[in-house]
Amino acid sequence: MAIGARDRIDAMLVRKYAMQKVDNPIIQTSMVNPEKMYEAMNDYAQMHLSMLNIQQRLKDTCISAISGSIQYTKTRNIKLKKPPELVGAMP
Repeated sequence: MAIGARDRIDAMLVRKYAMQKVDNPIIQTSMVNPEKMYEAMNDYAQMHLSMLNIQQRLKDTCISAISGSIQYTKTRNIKLKKPPELVGAMP
């Protein structure tokens, strides 16, 4: 990707606004403090990580409780059946 004007209109706009100086003091005063933003992002990430850990522990607890309470019952007698002898089977 090239840097600079791509066509004639872009070149004219670049020439027109190349020497313009923009001073917008509102941006500096209304800007959020970066340290405060970083702290908020860090707090959110830590809370999300804690929630994931709690969710995983809850899942592990539920799995162990369910697996501990399962009672297996034998509903029928399953025996291995031998296949009947093939009479006149082709080799």
